[in-house]
Amino acid sequence: MNLSFFFQSVAIATLMNLWPLAPVMAEDVVVFLEHSTSSTGIAEFYAFPEVATRWEDNVTAQAEYVFTLTNDTSVDMLEFYASPQTATDWETNILADKTIRANGDWTTITLPSSRGCLYDFLAVFADGDKLEKYGINVCELETHTYYEN
Repeated sequence: MNLSFFFQSVAIATLMNLWPLAPVMAEDVVVFLEHSTSSTGIAEFYAFPEVATRWEDNVTAQAEYVFTLTNDTSVDMLEFYASPQTATDWETNILADKTIRANGDWTTITLPSSRGCLYDFLAVFADGDKLEKYGINVCELETHTYYEN
């Protein structure tokens, strides 16, 4: 038997055995989970491929959106609120006791993905000005900068 023919046969046999798994290995699956109950939240969500033998990790514990918030105004930013569009009021001040100084200071903001992609933002500045922005898609956001008017 020709050695080259032998290796070709083994390669073909291996590919034929892996062929049923090709669709699983070749695609990422995106799932949109909609939760329409306002009185309760989703604490955990688990998913696994059909060929898995056990549950995978909690998807909600790992997913979050991170972006850089920059203050490119001439006034310090004292408070920053990011509330999902489904919220009825502004939530907790994300900056807590932190101040984002004027003229280019920045911080990293982390939001849970379990609350959706669309958020409303409220920035409060040291001079008393407030700037509200609505419908910000944090799923696609890398940076968010406040400028002078």
